[in-house]
Amino acid sequence: MFASRKLVETALGEVKKKFVRVVAAKLPADGMEYDLVQYRCRNLFDNTVIGGKYSRASLCVDTIRALQPHLRDETQELQAVCEAAATLEIIQSFYLIADDIMDNSETRRGKPCWFRREGVGMSAINDAFIMDSFVEDILRLALPGHVNLDRLCEAYRKSKQKTLIGQFLDTSSVNQISSFTWDRYELMVENKTSHYTVFHPIQMALIISDVLAYHGSVKKVAYQIGFLFQSQDDFLDVYGDPKITGKIGTDIQDGKCTWLAVRALQKMHKTPEKWGAKLIEEFKTSFGSVDPEKVEKIKRIYDELQLKQEFRRFEKHFSGEIKKSISEIPDVINPLRPVLDGFVTKLVNRNA
Repeated sequence: MFASRKLVETALGEVKKKFVRVVAAKLPADGMEYDLVQYRCRNLFDNTVIGGKYSRASLCVDTIRALQPHLRDETQELQAVCEAAATLEIIQSFYLIADDIMDNSETRRGKPCWFRREGVGMSAINDAFIMDSFVEDILRLALPGHVNLDRLCEAYRKSKQKTLIGQFLDTSSVNQISSFTWDRYELMVENKTSHYTVFHPIQMALIISDVLAYHGSVKKVAYQIGFLFQSQDDFLDVYGDPKITGKIGTDIQDGKCTWLAVRALQKMHKTPEKWGAKLIEEFKTSFGSVDPEKVEKIKRIYDELQLKQEFRRFEKHFSGEIKKSISEIPDVINPLRPVLDGFVTKLVNRNA
């Protein structure tokens, strides 16, 4: 993964040039607007795309190199596929800009969110749209003439549809405590996180490698990994160190349907004689409030329910289940097994 990250970092330099060029090309080259757009796009890219973990693009590159061993050496062909994989980081930034606005977040990667930067504000919404609308252009520049280029672009469109539906489920669940069930949570996570975070990078790699079968088998495992990834994000929102995670958690204040909230309600409703109706009522009246005392009350309820310890047990057990599923991937695509196994290993006990 480290080697792939370095490849992605290098590719992003070229992708940035392509992004700035294709956006600015929509305007007359001799006008001041041309220079204005170029400046904005460079600034946007440097502050929202550069500096992430690049886990999605790295997963895609790792998978491509596993399926096509000849790409383990640094060649022009490898550079091209790395640039295609790097578009996943533009997609990620598109979602994060919009998500931060909807959640009214303060920080991202240890810095103020893009929409909170001086001179940006709500124009960040249009910035996000620009990033999204030029992804396919960059893919076509990176892989001109690729036999599966149209499939690659279609996969992105379908991934985006699924993610936006997931975001709808996320926002429509806010403060709707009666809807905080495992069925709702699993459906929401599948759509808003698992597909674009894990399956789409692998799907891109399969399409680029001209492996057009067995996507269903991979999807099952990818969705399991995505569930682990999102549940960890939920955990870190409450128990993570903002200096390490790079963001201040607001899931409790925002009234989000999370792993911790769903499990807390499940435990309290399952054994009311143990926890008492009062605790459930305290949860309902405090959850979703920005009042610091109520936020602390929810955290005390989580502690009383021992959710921190329970999550670590779940994480260990579920990662074992995922690795079992990985071992059952069809032999014809067995090069994926060590890639996915390594990805899961890096997730366990992550702190950011």
